[in-house]
Amino acid sequence: MQTRFREFKDYYKILGVPENSQDPEIKKAYRKLALEYHPDHNRDDPKSEEKFKQLTEAYGVLTDPLKRREYDRFRADYLAGSYDESSQFRYSQQDIFEEMFRKGFGKDIFEELNREFSRSGFRSGNAFFQSTLLGGTLGGITRILGMIPGPIGRVSRLAHIVVPSLLALKKMRDDRAAAEGREPKKGPDIFGAAKGVFERGKNLVRSTNPLDLSVSITISPAEALAGTQKKISYQVDGKTEQLMVRVPPKFPDGGKLRIKEKGRNKDEKRGDLFIQVKSGSPQS
Repeated sequence: MQTRFREFKDYYKILGVPENSQDPEIKKAYRKLALEYHPDHNRDDPKSEEKFKQLTEAYGVLTDPLKRREYDRFRADYLAGSYDESSQFRYSQQDIFEEMFRKGFGKDIFEELNREFSRSGFRSGNAFFQSTLLGGTLGGITRILGMIPGPIGRVSRLAHIVVPSLLALKKMRDDRAAAEGREPKKGPDIFGAAKGVFERGKNLVRSTNPLDLSVSITISPAEALAGTQKKISYQVDGKTEQLMVRVPPKFPDGGKLRIKEKGRNKDEKRGDLFIQVKSGSPQS
């Protein structure tokens, strides 16, 4: 169920684009600003994460034809001081994020941002976007997603739909109960249900690209908790390559990082590098 939009936000001003801008211009503006306001790029600015979320919210509305039409009508009425109940834009930020994840988060822009974030040494991937945009309640789920090397196989594709939808639905119900002065109802164990989905299909999670390459590194428990950067060397096609890898804070033991186009080469194509991060006492 859609929730009432309670606060006016000028999405065009947030992204710095004109009202008649088309998708390519909107995507270009979002890509630039998302990199500028990535929380890892602004560690001393507590407002950067909220700014990042507002940029993503604006992008999610202005690149969705239906939402953009409804928003434009609401914005015009609001600025003219003549809006009423029929012109309310009824999507909350949570509604917008939930649908973005359900649709694969813009597909091409998601992949582009992940490449840009990885090059800059910032957190990236499904776990980053879900934990940042859908909140800290995703801790248990991101630990599960950390074991899955990107959107590979049926289980991972299912995760893009099931996890955000369940969490968004729970949050919406809890918010509605709080607004009405009621105690939130206890529902099913979301994390347990999601974990069951992964466990039933865990044998299906595998890389199908023969050019992909897997390596492992070991970090200390303290580094796993605080996050760290590691310079790794690995053999690929008979050559030694070096790479600086950023491990995000609170990274799960056994979780995997995916580095695009750092695997094996063949016919001008290159696979991905999967790095399993083990938490323990490094061997000397």
